Amino acid sequence: MNATQRLGAFLARSVEAELAPAVASKAAICLLDAMGLALVARDETTAAAARAMAVPVPAGEGTARIWADGTHSVLSEAVLANGVAVHAHFQDDTEHESWSHPGSLVPPVSISLGEARGQSLSAVLRATVAGYATMKWLGAGELVARGLIGRGIRTSPTFGTIGAAAAAAVSLGLDAAKASNAVAIAACTTGGTLEPVRCGSDEWRVQNGRAAHGGLTAARLAARGVVGAPDALEGPKGLLRSLAGLDTSPPHWSVDPDPAMMAEVMAKPFATLGDNMSAVVAALLVHRDGVDLDAAERINVAIWRPYTEYPGTNFKGPFERVVQTQASTAFATAAMLAYGELGYDVGEQKRRDPRILKLVEKIAVIPDDVGDALDATVEIIWPDGRRHTRTARESPRALIFQDEPRATEVFEHRLVAAGRPKCAGVALAALIFDAVRAGEDLPIRTIIDRLEGGHQGANQ
Repeated sequence: MNATQRLGAFLARSVEAELAPAVASKAAICLLDAMGLALVARDETTAAAARAMAVPVPAGEGTARIWADGTHSVLSEAVLANGVAVHAHFQDDTEHESWSHPGSLVPPVSISLGEARGQSLSAVLRATVAGYATMKWLGAGELVARGLIGRGIRTSPTFGTIGAAAAAAVSLGLDAAKASNAVAIAACTTGGTLEPVRCGSDEWRVQNGRAAHGGLTAARLAARGVVGAPDALEGPKGLLRSLAGLDTSPPHWSVDPDPAMMAEVMAKPFATLGDNMSAVVAALLVHRDGVDLDAAERINVAIWRPYTEYPGTNFKGPFERVVQTQASTAFATAAMLAYGELGYDVGEQKRRDPRILKLVEKIAVIPDDVGDALDATVEIIWPDGRRHTRTARESPRALIFQDEPRATEVFEHRLVAAGRPKCAGVALAALIFDAVRAGEDLPIRTIIDRLEGGHQGANQ
């Protein structure tokens, strides 16, 4: 059994697999995160453009709703619009070993396809977990992920087409042969470069929406008998060698994906690259300490070396575009130090803010070879030699690895920011988590109805 077949067999078993309670809960958290992000980003230019391009249709077979406004569209267009919107603020969740953002790749498929097929929340959660587990498996302990990054290929849209196909294959109930074909078709039609992230242009938002759309298409083609390359992942001209530049299949691909990986999925509480998240978390602690930043002589930010090498993280201005601020470790850290917040609006409205730019000049980003991806240290140094230091590890774990209360709080905040009635997010989150704990077959359409109902209430 090669890697392509192994993944197909795993997906076929996942169709009826029972999820552990903790896995199901975390999958529900990821769904809330994705839907909330899509709503709050509805006015971002790319998200609005993708939504405007979708053709409204009457509700019916093969249709799904665009979460930002409740419009029914054909399934594939709804997936594209939802995927772009989830990714629009660069705040969708992170899977470390694949260096990717599954939230904009998997939930747009699992939820929208589940709605189109009239499935229950439990079926959507199974598809979601399969997609997330596939993403981690593809990253292979960072081996394949770093191979792609080193060649200028972005991991999210490259792994994402396959992760989306995995979710769709489970939702469609494909057998092992057809699921393998879905993986193969996705692997042979995937990809995206890192140039938009490096320069701060807009295509990166489209990349993930297109990957979600492409994965859905791959699985639907496979369901209709289209055959993919048998060695799509590891063949002589397959993804591993052609895109990642690796000659040997990683050992991770000789075992099945593990649904328990859901516990490791990291939320992005702030609108910046995942690479910058630990530095920003440490900076938030410094901000809350109320130290005198204006008198500081310099600011040292020690962060995991691979993050300092990612395109855009070392940029220190001039900041002409929002994404340049989101990629820049110095800007993200300075903004958090100055204001104690880092929403998408900071990059929009404060990229020329004098206080932030003055702090950017003082910041030295230091590659850390000792810690790991969750480690970062922000050290304020004054002319008289005094130092004040905080580390990311001092922050609450739930800030990054969300639990149900934290996920509910974030969801409520996003829905209110999107103009929904107060407590609508709390009520919907409770409905979902209660159904997960009770094992109830709550229709996914009921959840989207509630999401849409909040939108209608906000406009009455």
